[in-house]
Amino acid sequence: MRTIRVIDEARSEFDEILDYVRKCYGVRTEEKVYIDIRQRIMPLATMPELGTIDTELHYRGKPVRILHSKHTRIIYIVRETEVVIIMLWNNQRDDSVLRHILSQR
Repeated sequence: MRTIRVIDEARSEFDEILDYVRKCYGVRTEEKVYIDIRQRIMPLATMPELGTIDTELHYRGKPVRILHSKHTRIIYIVRETEVVIIMLWNNQRDDSVLRHILSQR
């Protein structure tokens, strides 16, 4: 079993997503989104291969894996002892900046 680590930038993105959902759709929807994302992340500790490998996106020279939820992509890498969540990407955002943002991390 691997530990799950979330980098600071991904934590901030998670907070931003929840804040946006709360403002636009209310607290109940925010809670549902929170639960959905957490339920998708937690199994990665035992099944890190759940996400698909994206050979076009890299984090520090290593291809990333992407796990899709309804409104968010969970972007992570797998290490020997941990799964590192490096980005939570709101699917409503423009994908053309995804690579640029990821390269800045």
